[in-house]
Amino acid sequence: MSNFTGPPRRAAAATLAASAAFALVIGVSGPAHAERLPFPGRGYASVGGPVAPGGLVDLTVKERPGNPRPTAVEVSSPALDDGTAMGDTGAAWVGAGRVKKGVRPGTYAVTFTLRHKDADCVGEGEEDYTCDYPAIVLRKKVTVAASEGDRDGDDGAGFGRGVAVGAGSAVVAGGLWGAAVAWRRRRRA
Repeated sequence: MSNFTGPPRRAAAATLAASAAFALVIGVSGPAHAERLPFPGRGYASVGGPVAPGGLVDLTVKERPGNPRPTAVEVSSPALDDGTAMGDTGAAWVGAGRVKKGVRPGTYAVTFTLRHKDADCVGEGEEDYTCDYPAIVLRKKVTVAASEGDRDGDDGAGFGRGVAVGAGSAVVAGGLWGAAVAWRRRRRA
């Protein structure tokens, strides 16, 4: 038993020592803070596409086996609306993001941030504890295609235009041939 009749500093040190010994023997419940993930920066991300502005793109994220399950996933991209939400299916985090209306065709980065706040600890004998692991950032790309109204006539000239161009070319060629024949006749004469 501790003798608390000494100076106040001694009593505080004894109280702290007794509390630390109790915590070591009995254990403390609550969040533990892990130094690092078993497999940092690893995971799987998938982004559907190509998709036109205003369209939906499929998003899938899965942690690497051996890492703890993320407790939240955030999505950010200059091409996607801010309201992109992800849901946990138990096997992966899935969602759909809407491409902004004014986005020009091209390839844009998509960043997934996997958060592990109060996640189940990884390791033997730590099933009853929660850990705060650092976030994992995964990057993929989404391809934004041209919308129907933005196309520059990629479908070709069409049959009617082709016939008109062909007929016009035939008239011009006939006129040039006739002029050449008339010129030769005048020259012989």
